[in-house]
Amino acid sequence: MTETSTPAEALSTPPPPERGTHLPELPGPWETAVRSWRRLRRMSTALILLFALAVASILATFVPQEPLIPATVADWRSGAAGPGEAVAAAFDAMSLFDVFGSWWFGVLTFLLFVSLTGCLIPRWRAFAHTVRRRPVAGRNLARLTNHRVLTVTLPPSEALAVAERVLARRRYRRRRLDAADTDSGATQLAGERGHWHEGGSLIFHTSFYVLLAGAVIAHSFGFIGQINIAEQSSFADTRIAYGLAEPGRYFGLDDHRGFVVTLDDFTVRYHDEQIANGFLASDFVSTITISEGGEPMRTEEVRVNHPVFHDGMKIYQARFGMAPRVVVRAGDTVLFDERVMMSDAGRGVWTGVAKVSMGGEDADAPQVALDMVFLPDADVDAAGVPFSASPEPTNPRLIADLYVGDLGLERPVPAGEFLRDEAARLDPPAILGEGDETDMAGGNLTVEFAELAMWSGFQVSRAPARWVLLAAGVLLLVGLVPSLYSYRRRVWVEAEEVDGTTRVTVGGVALQRKPAFAEEFAGLADELDEQLPGGKAR
Repeated sequence: MTETSTPAEALSTPPPPERGTHLPELPGPWETAVRSWRRLRRMSTALILLFALAVASILATFVPQEPLIPATVADWRSGAAGPGEAVAAAFDAMSLFDVFGSWWFGVLTFLLFVSLTGCLIPRWRAFAHTVRRRPVAGRNLARLTNHRVLTVTLPPSEALAVAERVLARRRYRRRRLDAADTDSGATQLAGERGHWHEGGSLIFHTSFYVLLAGAVIAHSFGFIGQINIAEQSSFADTRIAYGLAEPGRYFGLDDHRGFVVTLDDFTVRYHDEQIANGFLASDFVSTITISEGGEPMRTEEVRVNHPVFHDGMKIYQARFGMAPRVVVRAGDTVLFDERVMMSDAGRGVWTGVAKVSMGGEDADAPQVALDMVFLPDADVDAAGVPFSASPEPTNPRLIADLYVGDLGLERPVPAGEFLRDEAARLDPPAILGEGDETDMAGGNLTVEFAELAMWSGFQVSRAPARWVLLAAGVLLLVGLVPSLYSYRRRVWVEAEEVDGTTRVTVGGVALQRKPAFAEEFAGLADELDEQLPGGKAR
């Protein structure tokens, strides 16, 4: 019989949808937010964000950062250096000249914090619940892959007491279960251990959270400055005093303490053996006086790995060098009178440059520079080449070359990179002992090696999050060891009386490293077999 519909029913029935005309169902705002949160709280998302921050840090290593070296960034932007103006403009658009201060770096850091928080809090909550829960009863022990049945002469309660002592020696958490609490109707001992596997993993991952927090605090509120000063010279803890300064984003000019450090004395000792590149210092010590408000506060010694802590700032011994005092006169006019901080060129030789005169508005006023080599213990080898026989200044000699002309001293480059045009080089080099002086440039200039001093290099820093970073390192080690060497194990010992004897069934499962558990379980069963009188395995 064929079914028919009335005209009214045909009108009330909606027409079937045409194929290909459906639009995909778009999630609403709430559903989108929930999906985003679920995605963000995954550990895989945290690892992606961490990788992105690592890539950004690598970029900041290769691209000059404006807060640190603005002159280089300006050269890149102008095209005087770097890959060109177009590339520099692209870098500017992506804030690559200030990676750590860019908005996208802040967003990545914030998302990483949120992601780690979303990952760790549920895991810590679940771990706390697992730790508080007592070992649960086992079922169907005879069906477990790892099980053994023993027949013993002890009553069930005493057999379980022996088993409890064995599990205690193996650091199992234990729980006695009455017959009414088990599915088999026999008394049971449940044991469990290995919670430190998950606990160590949580501590390990939490250490990254703490490490990230410490890095953000240190980068935001810390400061690192470097400065070199000669003996009997001073510097004040102000931003302009440092030759190289790396302030945190929120370490302002007013955060400097303003104390004054004076280098009273510097001593250095060398190893007796000479190495291929010269002489190796065994110890070097700076004696400094710290003053505040014009009044000396304290005198301390600063040496490697023994910094001085003052008013929240640490002063580290970093480097040292020779600093001969050089005086250049034009008649009675002193053109230059400074201690020149010389650099170690190896094999006991020190080099340095003195910008004697930068010239003047008058085109006839030339620039003057001294290119110098210093030998602490000067000697001459068989080929007539001067060298230093030892690092100690027992026979100091200063060899000075005088350059006069357009030397490019006005350029923002280190003094050692002045233009060494042979045409500007006057006279043969002058060789001076301490206290000697000589006329150069046809007698128009007098160069004097007045005295020998030393210079010392310091790093002054403020690291407000160093304890946070130390705690992160400790947590990392504390969490790593148990997460690698602790494994979850569950063991049950069931005892019931059968035909005048006690049947003991031992079973166990492993939640991690299951292949190794077979050997471990066999050892446990063997020990129970030995400890239980009349034990006979089946």
